[in-house]
Amino acid sequence: AIEWGMTEEEVREALAGRVGPITPVARFANSYAPIKGALTIEEYPFEVFPQFSLSTGELCQVLFRASDADADRLERMSEILTACYGRPVERGTKRTWRGPTAAVELDTVGVSSHEEQLWLRWYPIHETEGG
Repeated sequence: AIEWGMTEEEVREALAGRVGPITPVARFANSYAPIKGALTIEEYPFEVFPQFSLSTGELCQVLFRASDADADRLERMSEILTACYGRPVERGTKRTWRGPTAAVELDTVGVSSHEEQLWLRWYPIHETEGG
């Protein structure tokens, strides 16, 4: 299992055999993803990107990315998250569930003028408080 605040080395060790390197490393505003894996939730496949803080090098977010924004996949993920965390807060296409220590956002992201992906972001709540 992985936990917030783990280093890249600790996450690689915890997920040994289930992740591989990304070349070049994926860069985001405040984080980077040097590894990725794959995960199936029920019958729905996702790419999984553990992301690490640029400032601390610690695990700060996990992005689950589906290759499309299929309505069935979106609805099923929403049902699963609602069963775990209760009703989400909805803003536009984004739905956010808050647990005791982490939040999960489910949203569709346009990757081109005619293509969308389903993104699920999981991050610790303390990272977003006051932000």
